[in-house]
Amino acid sequence: MRGRGRGRGGGRGRGRSASGGRGRSAGRVGRGGRRGGARSAPPTGTDSDANDIAETQPHELDVDKNVKNFFVGNVTIEQHYKGQEQNRDRYAACMAVLEASGVEIAQNARVRGLAAAWARHDHDFAWALLKNRKSFGMVEVLKALNLLDAGRQIRVLEKKLKRLQLSSGKVLPHTLGKLKSSIDNLNAIKPPFGSASGAVCKHVRSWVRTLSKEELEFYALHFPTGGWKKLADICHINPKKDFPNLEWFLPFCYGESAPEDHMVSRCRTLTQENINGLIKEFPIPYAHAKDYKAHLTDESKACIASYEKKLDTILWYYEDLTCEAADKVIMERIRKGEEIMLPSGKFLDRLLLMKIRRENIAEGYRSHSGEVKDILTNRPVDESKAPFYKDLLPMAQKRISEISLTLESPVVIMGDASGSMEVAIKTSTIIAGILTTITSAELVFFNTETRNALFLPKTVEEVLQLAVDTKAGGGTAPAASLYPYFKDKKIIKTFIVVTDEQENQTIKHQEMGENGNIKTYNFNFCQLYKRYHEEVYPAKLVFVSFLINQHVEGTMVRPLKDEGFNPIQFKFEGHRPDLTKLDKLFGLLSAEHTSSFEEELKQMEVEIKLKGLAQKFEEIANLRKD
Repeated sequence: MRGRGRGRGGGRGRGRSASGGRGRSAGRVGRGGRRGGARSAPPTGTDSDANDIAETQPHELDVDKNVKNFFVGNVTIEQHYKGQEQNRDRYAACMAVLEASGVEIAQNARVRGLAAAWARHDHDFAWALLKNRKSFGMVEVLKALNLLDAGRQIRVLEKKLKRLQLSSGKVLPHTLGKLKSSIDNLNAIKPPFGSASGAVCKHVRSWVRTLSKEELEFYALHFPTGGWKKLADICHINPKKDFPNLEWFLPFCYGESAPEDHMVSRCRTLTQENINGLIKEFPIPYAHAKDYKAHLTDESKACIASYEKKLDTILWYYEDLTCEAADKVIMERIRKGEEIMLPSGKFLDRLLLMKIRRENIAEGYRSHSGEVKDILTNRPVDESKAPFYKDLLPMAQKRISEISLTLESPVVIMGDASGSMEVAIKTSTIIAGILTTITSAELVFFNTETRNALFLPKTVEEVLQLAVDTKAGGGTAPAASLYPYFKDKKIIKTFIVVTDEQENQTIKHQEMGENGNIKTYNFNFCQLYKRYHEEVYPAKLVFVSFLINQHVEGTMVRPLKDEGFNPIQFKFEGHRPDLTKLDKLFGLLSAEHTSSFEEELKQMEVEIKLKGLAQKFEEIANLRKD
C-alpha cells in the first residue's frame, strides 16, 4: 500500500496528462476513454484460489516482517522451510489468522507448507495442518508427498533410462525423450531437503486411519481413485489396518466392486429412471444426485431435504429443490433451531434468490437511450414461496453484524451501474451495500455520471432491497464518481471500486492555466486518481473486479500499476459472479490493516502456546466448516 509519501515505483513514465492547479471545473463526460478490450497475459500461478487476489510477488521473505506473503502467490518450498525454521509459531499463527478471517490460502502454499513441515521432521505442526480437513485433504497430502518423493522417483527413472541406453535392443527416441522429460520435471520440483521417509509415510498412514466412513464414502462417490493408488504406493498403505472404517475402500480404488448392497455400488449407476427409487432406499448425497435434478419428484426433493445432514446443503441448492413439500421440511428444521453455517456471501446470495422469487421480480429492460426501467413498479409478495425467508433474515443480520473491518476512514464505495454490469449488477450492489453497512461508508454509483445510492443500507434486508432496485445502463466513466472528491478537495482515505473495469468514457475538467487561459482536460480514472493522490490525499485504493476470468488483471488496474500505484484487487468472474467469495474479500481487507492484523497474530500465538497447535487448528477448521 502506498503511504503519505509521494515517491514513485518503477512505472512506465511519470508524464502527467494534466497540469496542476485548482481552477474552474465542469463535470461533463467526454468520449474517447480506453476501451476494455486489451487483456494482460495470465499469471504464472496455476492454482485457482490464488487468482482471486492480485498481489505483487515478494522477492525476499521474512517471517518477522512480512509473514502474510508466504501464503499469497508463488513461494518456494525452500522459502517455506526457512520461514518455519525462522519463527515457526508466527508462521503457524499467520496461517491460523488467515483461515479464521476467511482468507483461503493458495493451494500451492498449503502443499509446500505441509511438505516443509515434514521435511523439518516437525510432525506436530504437520498433524495440526492435517486437522483442517477442508484445507488439507487427499489432494494436498499427495501433492506434498510427491514433492518429497521427487528424489526417489528421479533415481528410479534414471536407472530405467540407463538400462534402456545400454540395451542391445532398439529403443524408440520418443521413449527416451519422454523419460528425460519426466526426470527434468521432477528435478524442477525436487526440494533441496527432505524425502518421503519412513517417518513421513507412517505419519500419512496415521492420518488415513482417522478418516471416517462417511468421508471415505464421499471420496468413493465423487473422486477419481488414481490419487489413492499413488498414495498407497508411496506409503505402503494396508487396506484393512489403515482403513478400519471402510475396509473395502482401497481394494475398490484398485478396481474391485463395492459391496453389492452398499450405496456406493448402487449409486455409481444412477439413471433418470432409477433416481427417485434409490432416494427412497438410500440417503444419496445431493451432490451426487444433482445431475438428475430435472427428474426429481417433489417427494424426492422433500426426502433429500429431510436426510441431508446439513441444512446448508439444502439452502445452497435451493433453486433445484424448491417445492411446497421441501419448503415445509426446511421450515421445520429452521424453527427447530438448526444452525446455518453457510459462508456469509452465499447466505446473502440465497436470500436474494428467495426475495426475487417471492416478489416475482422481473429483469429490467433497456431503452435505446440506455435508460433502464423496471417492468414491475409494485411488487406483491407471495408468502407461499420460501415461507422461511423472514426467519433467515435475523440470522444473516447477526452474521454480518459480527464482521469487523478496520479500514482507514472516511471510506467511499463506488459501484459500477453501467450497461456492461447488467449480469452482475445485483451481486455487485450486494457487495457494495454490505461493505457500506460494515464500514459506515459513503455509497455512490456511476455510469456516464455519478449518482448517490437510492438510500444508504443499514441492514441486510435494506441491502437486498437496494440490490433489486439498482439497475444498470449507459456507458462507463468511473472517474465521474471520483471527480466530486477531487473538485472539492475532500479527503477520503479509502476508495473501494466495484466494477468490471470496462472503462470507455472520460470526465471533463477545466482549470485556469498559468497564462490565465482556461485549459480543458479529459481524465480517465487513472489520470484523475493520480491528480487526487498528489493534490488532495494519497488514498488507499481497493478494486473488487468483475472480469472475464480469474487470470486477467483488468484494464483499470494495469495503468494504475504502471504509474507506480499498488491497488488491492479482488476478482470475481463477471459472467457468473459468486457471492461465496465475499468472505475471502472480508478476510483480505481485514488482513490489509497492518496494526489490527499484528494484534491478531500476537493473540493467536498466545492461544497456540496455551492450547497447542493441533487443538487450535482443529477449532478453526470446525468454525470454517461449510
